[in-house]
Amino acid sequence: MRKIGYLGPAGTFTEQAAILYSEENSGELIAYSDVPGLIMAVQSGALDCAVVPIENVLEGTVNVTIDILTHEADVKIVGERIIPIHQCLVAAHEYQPGEIREIVSHPHALAQCRRFLQSHFPGIPVHSANSTSAGAMEVRNKSYPAAAIANRRAAEIFDLKILKENIEDHPNNCTRFVILSSQPAASTGRDKTSIVFSVSDRPGSLLKALEVFAKLNINLTRIESRPMRTQLGQYLFFVDFEGHADDQAAAQALHLIKNMSTYYKHLGSYPGYQAAD
Repeated sequence: MRKIGYLGPAGTFTEQAAILYSEENSGELIAYSDVPGLIMAVQSGALDCAVVPIENVLEGTVNVTIDILTHEADVKIVGERIIPIHQCLVAAHEYQPGEIREIVSHPHALAQCRRFLQSHFPGIPVHSANSTSAGAMEVRNKSYPAAAIANRRAAEIFDLKILKENIEDHPNNCTRFVILSSQPAASTGRDKTSIVFSVSDRPGSLLKALEVFAKLNINLTRIESRPMRTQLGQYLFFVDFEGHADDQAAAQALHLIKNMSTYYKHLGSYPGYQAAD
């Protein structure tokens, strides 16, 4: 049976995305405690594939995922899932807001609920956990009143009380997850391609690279920059565009971009996510 890894423990949004993926691609779900270990387990062959968060509508890129895919791991993106994110404030008991002395969650979840925390818990310390469900597990065992930001499933798994639901600052909050594998995905006719590249530090270099896509009538769905980790002022550019590396236009674009780049990596070509009707 295929082994499908996800950021655990059970009750994370990543597990939710992994469950959706496993319904279409049967396999055993295996929890990992952190994203780096999860990704490298795919590279080592300990996992057949893994589901990791890569982008949130509020917080943007999940940097740890992008950085490892760029600099450390040799794996491919073979699919994606988009999950609505609805956060809950959970605790071991029915605490009143004034009783809570600490709030625990993943840094992205804390950031997604920043206005709620400022409004209802000003001055209350917040503590980071490896995942939302890890935070839920932690507050279950606290000897003093503490709360976690997690989803409804985590509250059920760890027998916690839901103090308040839908505490995220924006109702349209969602996260994009990608599926990683050591083997590339075949073309389906409804694909996306993800690449990362850098260009020389000369006027017009980035413009020339982007013009490649315009001239080939290729639609970009995402572009973002990240520091290159070498020196200040040097950046990598992450681009998603419509098409598969095996398509004629996409293949031509990849060839041209690679030749004009000082750094280049094809992260994968994969079916674009389509929500069920």
